Amino acid sequence: MDQKKPIAKSKSAGKTDGIESSLLRCEVSANSGEWIKPSSCEKFHITADAKMPEISFEFKTSASPPYDLEWSIRWIVQSCKQAKNKPRFKPKHSKTYILQGGGKLNDKKWAVNLDGQIVGGELTVNIKAGEDKFRRTVFILGTEPGKELVSTYLDSAPDADLADLVKKIFKQETNFTHFYTDEMPLVSFDNGYGLGQATIPVPTYEQVWNWKKHADNILSIVKSKRKSAKKYLSQDGRLYSQDQLDLETLAFYNGANYHYHEWDLKLKAWVVNKNILCDPKESNKGWNVTKEENKDKSLDDLRKNKKSKPIYTGRCYAEHIKNAQ
Repeated sequence: MDQKKPIAKSKSAGKTDGIESSLLRCEVSANSGEWIKPSSCEKFHITADAKMPEISFEFKTSASPPYDLEWSIRWIVQSCKQAKNKPRFKPKHSKTYILQGGGKLNDKKWAVNLDGQIVGGELTVNIKAGEDKFRRTVFILGTEPGKELVSTYLDSAPDADLADLVKKIFKQETNFTHFYTDEMPLVSFDNGYGLGQATIPVPTYEQVWNWKKHADNILSIVKSKRKSAKKYLSQDGRLYSQDQLDLETLAFYNGANYHYHEWDLKLKAWVVNKNILCDPKESNKGWNVTKEENKDKSLDDLRKNKKSKPIYTGRCYAEHIKNAQ
């Protein structure tokens, strides 16, 4: 992990999330003013059903209202290993999600509402009451929804006809896991987020933290990939099966630099693309066997031959998911 970019760091840091080199380090000395609640560096959790926790900030002052409120929540993206309870590390492209707001208070308390969004990270609240200044930081973390809750949500979505495909993607990518053991969203080394390892387009702050918004986003992406698959398979009036459409959609989802199917002129039918030999031990790794350095080689030969450069393709991604069912 990049030690230079914790959310906050100090020799007087009082609390972390319990994982060595954690993203979340609370600088106790940065808090100011007389607060009734919440406690400095207190943790709150988004519910498994993707609802914000009830958080109330309350302070003491003799100054008369109105009071000036400013709030900011941020999360510095760090990748996590597949193994549990390991320190995070810097991804390929570092990113920080930030959401800010403010307003006037007529009371000495504020019930947290982050513009109606479900997001987590380090929440810092600043209040000015006359000459008094208040500052307090707390953490908002996630709660794993689990396979049953996610599946039920997908089945009830407007694009429920795509639910089975999205379930296969979630199973393949993360085994229906959205949060890491530190209760923050999963992030792969190449900036894939959450259940479906969303990469492009880069998900919004809420699509990273709110698993329902994330699922909606993946449904939308799969819907667009299905359109691309249909266009490819139906060219020149060609016919295709539902299974062929699903497999081609999965190939497009992972990046269809090689299609799952190719048209056989003799059979006048779609057949499996035999130009790619997939590694069954990898999710999307294979070799283009039409290339000279890969011709007439077994899978073991391809793995051992340094000249046989593997490719990562939706063709093998779809095959891997098919064989895993």
